[in-house]
Amino acid sequence: MNNKTPGREFAFKFLFHLFIKENESLKNSFLEGAIGKLELEESIKDFKESYIAQDDEHPNNQIDDGNWFFANKLILGVSQHINEIEEILKKETKRENLNHLEKIERCVLMIGTEELNYFDTPYQVVINELVELAKIYGSAQSGRFVNGVLDGIRAK
Repeated sequence: MNNKTPGREFAFKFLFHLFIKENESLKNSFLEGAIGKLELEESIKDFKESYIAQDDEHPNNQIDDGNWFFANKLILGVSQHINEIEEILKKETKRENLNHLEKIERCVLMIGTEELNYFDTPYQVVINELVELAKIYGSAQSGRFVNGVLDGIRAK
């Protein structure tokens, strides 16, 4: 079985990159479903160039063609289904405004919701992989929170 972890991590880092302050207009376009496919694909390519550039902080950031394809499919899927994903997350987290979620958790949950609802990946794999991402990049409670939310989504 093909390891898609690097693709999920790239997709997560791209979405998290959108939430950084200097990307406010791109983030808003993305969250409103108003970003064009070509503009989004260009943004993903630009991000990939900086992602794989060797530097002291990220000496091993690489992504093979299979994971690049998978990451693109995840990101484009989140973009296409953003309204449904946000509604699912609002219901499952019992929050009217997702801006109150930690950005890392929100990005991980968007990817997980997309993959659980629109991909054929076994739910155990999706939940396990995204809980691990949340543990690596989030707070001490992020893994448990992501696990609970994704498991709730899966159960429905």
